[in-house]
Amino acid sequence: MTSFQRKARTAAEARCRRLLDKAPCVVWKRFTDGVELKAYIIAPPGHTPDSFAPSVMFFFGGMWALEFNEEFVSWAMHLASRGIVCILPEYRTHARFDVTADDIITDGLDAWQWVRHNAAHLGLDQEQISLAGSDAGALLALNAAMQPMVEKRKWWKPGSRDIPPIMPASVAIFRGVIDIEAPEAKTLNIKAESQAPNSINPCALLRRYLPPLFCAHGMADPLLDYGMREWFCEQWKSLDNEAEIVLSPTGDHTLTHFDVNPAAFEQILLAWETFMAEQGIWPESVIEDRALMW
Repeated sequence: MTSFQRKARTAAEARCRRLLDKAPCVVWKRFTDGVELKAYIIAPPGHTPDSFAPSVMFFFGGMWALEFNEEFVSWAMHLASRGIVCILPEYRTHARFDVTADDIITDGLDAWQWVRHNAAHLGLDQEQISLAGSDAGALLALNAAMQPMVEKRKWWKPGSRDIPPIMPASVAIFRGVIDIEAPEAKTLNIKAESQAPNSINPCALLRRYLPPLFCAHGMADPLLDYGMREWFCEQWKSLDNEAEIVLSPTGDHTLTHFDVNPAAFEQILLAWETFMAEQGIWPESVIEDRALMW
């Protein structure tokens, strides 16, 4: 495997990259050929291993064809000011590595297991870790949140054959890929590269006892149809799970980029904060009458 540093496309992106490079980081995964994957941590001021804080792990987008780890830096900076620890992990993509879709999905699952296993060392409340992602990064978050029930022997727990998997406190998707059969997911090449495509297709993993879902999408997105996301959230709720979808009338595929559309960014971020507070996962936020960022 080989890696490279992608050049920033805009001044704002370069600024986020610089901020990310200054953030504390740890190597969360190593490979025998020397490749290391880092996780950047943006935490509230004064955060310590004893803080026991709520947290969110962000999986960047780019449809596995672009490397955009700095995508959620502005989100993380704001949330850290609200007392939320944000973890931004690197994961392998087609853009940087010779890997398959299954390898990429595995990185997402491993990142979720890593952060939960190391919660105490990172100062996190193990039961209040949420996952979030955009486009194909959302696919990683959904896969970790929607792992199927695990069958147990009958004598292990009388009257029950299944136990629930370890799930995040919630999952959030922004212009997220929710169906690998859809034309929008063709570039991910999952059908050709995955040994069991249905096992990683969120539409095939819908069931009861899933964590709360927050979904945001731009109604002006020319690449991903917001109607599909509406349907997915309705299915989520029809199975007695909590879900909320927020549609931004002016949002397009740059929905997560503060520098492109600040109004859509603030609408989505504040709606997410409100949802998380209502679910009892994050503390109540102070709604400001001015711009949230910079």
